Formats: sequence, structure tokens, C-alpha cells
Amino acid sequence: MLLRSKRGMTLIELLAVIVILGIVSSIVVIAVLHIIEKSKERAFVSDAYTLYEAARLYVGAEKVEFLPSRSSVITYKQLVEEGMLHPIQDPFTGNVLSLETNPSYVLVKKDEDGSLHYSICLKGETKQLCTYSEQSPEVPVEALSVQQIRDR
Repeated sequence: MLLRSKRGMTLIELLAVIVILGIVSSIVVIAVLHIIEKSKERAFVSDAYTLYEAARLYVGAEKVEFLPSRSSVITYKQLVEEGMLHPIQDPFTGNVLSLETNPSYVLVKKDEDGSLHYSICLKGETKQLCTYSEQSPEVPVEALSVQQIRDR
């Protein structure tokens, strides 16, 4: 009679709980890794917007001339050296983009009516926001999104 009142968990019940905890924890780890990757992509797009805003300030300071052509290329290196932009840290690797070797730029086009259109080409160490199309590799500011990120 005394043995029946003292019930504990069996080994099978303990193993079942451990298996369930293992499955739940693996799902949580996968979800967290996915969230981290998405946040890196959003940070990369944010860096492209920062490059665009720095180029707008640079053009606004009248440091860009459009004669005789209707477009001008402003490089990442120019913007940093002019003090318009702090060096960008690549969110995927954590390294600061090199001023000497990084080919990132902003293309500014001026229409006949004087309006300006900006396109970005941001190249990180492993990813890039370029190759929008074969004719125009830059990504227009209006089209900047995580869907435009490509492997380098």
C-alpha cells in the first residue's frame, strides 16, 4: 500500500521531457539566427541610405559640378575625406570598409528641368547593393530594400 502512494517520474517520462526541450530550443536558436541575419540586412540598407544622405549634403554644399555631363559620381572615399560621412562598418563582417579599396559610390543625375536623381552602389566585403540592371548597376534610392542585396 505504501509503495503505490509514492509515485515518481519514470525514466521514459524524463527522456520525453528532455527531447521536447531539445526540439523547442533548436527552434528558438534557428529563429534567433534568422532575426540576426535580417537585422544585418536592414543595417546594410540603412548604410546605403546614409551614403545617399551624405551625397545629398555634398551636392547641397555645391561641391559637385554637372558640366558638361548631366551626371556625377561621388565615391565613398570622397564623402569620408570631405567629412560628410563616417567610415561605414560592414554589418555582415564587422569590419570598417576600406577607403582605398572599396568601390562604393553614389551616382547623381541631373534632368533637363534641374531635378536630381540619386542611385547607390554600396559594396560590402561579402554583400552588395549593386547590379540593379545590366544597363545601370546602381540601385535607385527609391528601390533600396533588402531584396536588392546580392552576394559579392
